[in-house]
Amino acid sequence: MTAGVIDVGSHRQLFLDNRFIAASENVTLRMNSPHRLGPVLLPEKPWESHEIGFCTSVMEHEGEYWMFYRATSADAGAGVCLAISRDGLHWERPSLGVVEFKGSRDNNIVFWDVGEAVVFFDPRGSQDARFKAVVVLNWPDPERGGIYVFTSPDGLHWTRPERRVLPLVPDTANQAHWDWRLGKYVAYIRVWRPLRKVGRIEMDDILAPWPYDRSVEPYYIWGRDKVPVTSREVPVAFGFDESDPPDTDVYNPAAVQYPWAADAYFMFPSAYHHFPEPPVGAVPNDGLLDIQMAVSRDGVTFHRVSRDPYISLNIDGRKDSKQLYMAVGMLRRGDEILQYYAGYETTHGGRRQKGAEHEPVGSICAAVQRLDGFVSADFAYGGGRLLTPPLLFEGSRLELNIDCSAMGRARVELRDASGRPIPGFTLDDADVLYGNQPHATVTWRGKADLAALAGKPVRLHVVARSAKLYAFQFLAT
Repeated sequence: MTAGVIDVGSHRQLFLDNRFIAASENVTLRMNSPHRLGPVLLPEKPWESHEIGFCTSVMEHEGEYWMFYRATSADAGAGVCLAISRDGLHWERPSLGVVEFKGSRDNNIVFWDVGEAVVFFDPRGSQDARFKAVVVLNWPDPERGGIYVFTSPDGLHWTRPERRVLPLVPDTANQAHWDWRLGKYVAYIRVWRPLRKVGRIEMDDILAPWPYDRSVEPYYIWGRDKVPVTSREVPVAFGFDESDPPDTDVYNPAAVQYPWAADAYFMFPSAYHHFPEPPVGAVPNDGLLDIQMAVSRDGVTFHRVSRDPYISLNIDGRKDSKQLYMAVGMLRRGDEILQYYAGYETTHGGRRQKGAEHEPVGSICAAVQRLDGFVSADFAYGGGRLLTPPLLFEGSRLELNIDCSAMGRARVELRDASGRPIPGFTLDDADVLYGNQPHATVTWRGKADLAALAGKPVRLHVVARSAKLYAFQFLAT
């Protein structure tokens, strides 16, 4: 392939960064927050009498939407429960009959007596291990404490392994998934450097001991008689830096390999703003958390398009006004994406204040995002232009995910690799795009056929005003 040419094939491509912007004028990359839909699950059952919400994951499974979430009882431990939905908004707790809780199996619990646990579906797993869960167990025992990987054939009946895969305890919503681009398993876990960041581990077999740098001196934040935490044993994928306030860190990763476009990874970490420690503050380890967004092309290192909240704290008194934690995964409904997050109306240390521990807290809230809508190339109200690098494509027509609303408009010119307009596909030939179209077919004098250009480097020259461009894709007619 010619140097500098990007092979986009027939895959959808997102404007996450400057990869597809070789030159521009009056165009800005902008993060777009989703629209809140409110709580969809509240703590209502005896096994949820302390809290629900943290360590949530969602997936589509055999025509249904599944949500695995952490529930904590006020007097009987914690575990993982399953809720099921047909529309992503109305969730039911099926009576599974799997786990006994206080003498009854009439509940939606899939496993109990665990620390933090995040479930994922493994498309590469054997029949008896299609579902897996990354679980923290046996804290603070230095001989047994660490990460374990549970397995299940159906998401309901789970096997607990005897062997830990990591003899360190990153106590948060640690997660893993099968990365189809790399052909490897990838785990995102908490590390301390010295405050909380997100580390990344890559492996061929997720059930075997995970690789890490054993030469690193263990980091004992709970004392040398207790299991150490992860620190410099694994590389950092994302963390706060000198541009962030010194009293903030990253609580959990909530990383997703985006299923509907090429080379697109998202992370939705909770940004933790710490309150002063006692005696200045009321309780230790207290503060507020909202959700930010980071992006990546390779899933190895992530950066923020904006440091503003992706989902901000709601107003005081609402269920999601003090702490937010994004669920792992996304659900697609047509041209919309549903995301979920745990919302709390107490601060991180609020439950330790007198009397607060008697009321159940937590909720699972929904938010809706446009398909591909996380980041857009925004064209100024007065007009702007964007030129891509040379692209090699397959297919015979070009489709844009673009929002011009009422006051905007857009045209697309095709240029050759050297930047010269291609006859028949110039701005004068280009038909105007209006409105808000997730699947806008680009035409030139009424024609969309690009078959004669397939396999040849072309540049997209987009000229628009008051428009948001999210993605493009070359497709077969």
